[in-house]
Amino acid sequence: MSGRGKYRGNRQRHSQTTLSNVAKETAISLPADSPVLAMFKEAALKLNERQDRHERLVKLSRDITIESKRIIFLLHSAITEEAAEKAVKEAKERLDKLTKGPIRSIGLELENIPAYLHSRAVTAGLQEFIEARTFCSLMESKVIITWSEVQKEFQYSIKEGDEDERIVVTLLTQTDYMLGIADLTGELMRKAINSISSGESQACFHACQVVRDLYTGYLGLFCMGKELARKMSTTRNNVAKVEAAVYALRVRGGEAPPLLLLPVKPEWETIEHSDDEGFY
Repeated sequence: MSGRGKYRGNRQRHSQTTLSNVAKETAISLPADSPVLAMFKEAALKLNERQDRHERLVKLSRDITIESKRIIFLLHSAITEEAAEKAVKEAKERLDKLTKGPIRSIGLELENIPAYLHSRAVTAGLQEFIEARTFCSLMESKVIITWSEVQKEFQYSIKEGDEDERIVVTLLTQTDYMLGIADLTGELMRKAINSISSGESQACFHACQVVRDLYTGYLGLFCMGKELARKMSTTRNNVAKVEAAVYALRVRGGEAPPLLLLPVKPEWETIEHSDDEGFY
């Protein structure tokens, strides 16, 4: 290092030390009833409260994520129609417990707080819940539950003691809903491939059409955001896998056993694609 560089570094350290000493001396010299000191103490309390709330929300989001993954696994484990009906019934009960449990707690935590201030803390859990909720509704009635219907489920009537009844709403942003729907295409792809081995061809065809429709709808969006655009490549891969499975089922379904109809991973999937390459 040159002499000039050493001098500059020493000067910066000296200035930092001087400022630190001045700030320390100023804080000590302030009286206990100083309005400036009271303002900083109030700011410190608010920041600590915000951090504690953020940690509680992260824990609730983690609980929602874990339970939602278990519900999705439960729905995948059903092979026959009777097993699917039982699985859907159990999944609805467990989803209802999530709605009345952790998701309700999120609404109470953010009742008088701007919800977007802590959206990053709960977005993962809400996306996973939407994935499980829409997958369950699709298996039950072959219809994807809408954002407005899910938002109505997130409205709670709260009455404590002699207080008047109030309505608490857990905010579900449309972005979180769309991100959860994008993840749903992966579950539909697995459902379609599993249905081939179990001999349920109609379930495979239906899943293929739903994945196509979802991907077509996402292609028509503009300024969709970085997170949703990043998931589009995965959605495109899911469409390709489902279409390959349907092609094998249509063309070779009558001349090959079901296990040989499972799609083979195409060569172009082994190549790493950039997120900026565009979508077709």
